[in-house]
Amino acid sequence: MGKKVLLLAGFVQGPFFYHDQDGDWMNHLVDEAGEDLGLSAELVADLTRWDEEYQDIYDSGHPPDSAFPTAEAKLAWTERGRALAARIKQESSIAVEVDYQANGSIPEGTCVF
Repeated sequence: MGKKVLLLAGFVQGPFFYHDQDGDWMNHLVDEAGEDLGLSAELVADLTRWDEEYQDIYDSGHPPDSAFPTAEAKLAWTERGRALAARIKQESSIAVEVDYQANGSIPEGTCVF
């Protein structure tokens, strides 16, 4: 059965959301999602780098200060994520839909592959 996948980066969590085998809507780490969705090792590595770049901006001392160093850096990260979401849809025979929301800056349902 196909899965509707949400790619949404968040601090201290995996960037994937989809229903697990019990039907519960759950958060998933990149490696787990790679296995579940049948993604190539190359795509998993690229997704891991993309997620790590986001995790690296987290300011645990004051989370509201977590931010990319420049608007250009945020845009580049967002666009890399968009390309990764398209690759997920292309590679996975299980992902029937990939809804890309970056870090919440792209509204739900507006960037769907």
